[in-house]
Amino acid sequence: MTVWGMFSLVALCLGGAAWLLLKSASALTERAAGGTRTARRRLMSQDSLMEWLVERLTAAGLPASPAVVALSGGCLLVLAMLLLSRLGAVWGPAMVLVMVLAANALIRFRAARLRRRARRQLGPFLGHITRGLSAGQGLETAFEQAIKRSRPPLSDALSRVKLRRQLGQELDEGLAREGQILRLDELRLLATAIRINQRHGGSLSEMLDAFASALHQREQSGRELAAMTGETRVSAWVLGLSPLALTLFIHFTQPEFLAPMLESAGGRQALMLAVALQLGGGWLLWRMLKSV
Repeated sequence: MTVWGMFSLVALCLGGAAWLLLKSASALTERAAGGTRTARRRLMSQDSLMEWLVERLTAAGLPASPAVVALSGGCLLVLAMLLLSRLGAVWGPAMVLVMVLAANALIRFRAARLRRRARRQLGPFLGHITRGLSAGQGLETAFEQAIKRSRPPLSDALSRVKLRRQLGQELDEGLAREGQILRLDELRLLATAIRINQRHGGSLSEMLDAFASALHQREQSGRELAAMTGETRVSAWVLGLSPLALTLFIHFTQPEFLAPMLESAGGRQALMLAVALQLGGGWLLWRMLKSV
C-alpha cells in the first residue's frame, strides 16, 4: 500500500466516522425534541453502529458520547495504518488484530467488573425503595430517593433511567433498556416486577422484599461456588499459560533450538497451527471457567 493510498483510506474512514457522528446526533436531537410514543419506543433499540459503540463503552463505565467514539476511532485507525505501513504485510495485520482483541478484552473486563459491582449494590437499593413505599411514598418518589442513596456504578445506571423517564419513557421500559445495555438481568426482572404491579396490582413492597432476598441468596451461593471451584480455576490458568511460558523460556535460554522451525516453511506452518490450537484451547478453558 502506497503512502497516498494509506492516507486516502484513513481520510475515508474518518469521513465515515464523522457522518455517523452527525447522523447519531441528529437522531438523538429528534428523540429529545419529539415526545411521541414512537420516539420513546426507539429509545429501546439500536439504530446505528455509533449507538452500539456508545452502549458498549457505557456498559464498561468509559466516557461514552458520539464525539468521543468518533475521535477514538479516528486515532485507532491512524495507529492501525501506521502499524500496517511500518511492520509489513505479515506482522502489521497481526499487530492490528492483537490491538483490536486487546481493546475488546479490556472493554469486556471493565464491563464484567462494573456489572458485578452493580449487582452487589442492587439489594440495598431495593431495600431503600421498599422502605420508601412502606413510608407512604409513591414508586417514582421512592425510586428517586433510592438513587440519591446509591453509589456508582449503580447510581449512574439509575440516573440514566431517571433521565429516560423525564424524556417520557415509562419506568419499567427504562429499567429494561438499562438492563439490556449493562447485560444485567436483575434490572430486567425488576422492570418486569414493576410492570406486573402496574398492570395487575398487588403489594410491590413484598415483591421487592422477596426479590432482594433472592439476590442475597444468589450472591452467597456464588461466593460458595467460587470457593469450591478455586482449584479448578487455578488449574485452568496453569494449563493455559504453560505452553506459552515454556516457549518463551526456550526462546530466551536456547534460541538456536527454535531457529530451524522459524526459518523453514514447514516449521512456520507448525508454529501457526500450534498458536491456533493454543488459542482454541484457551477459549475452551475460558468457557469452562465461565460455566462454573
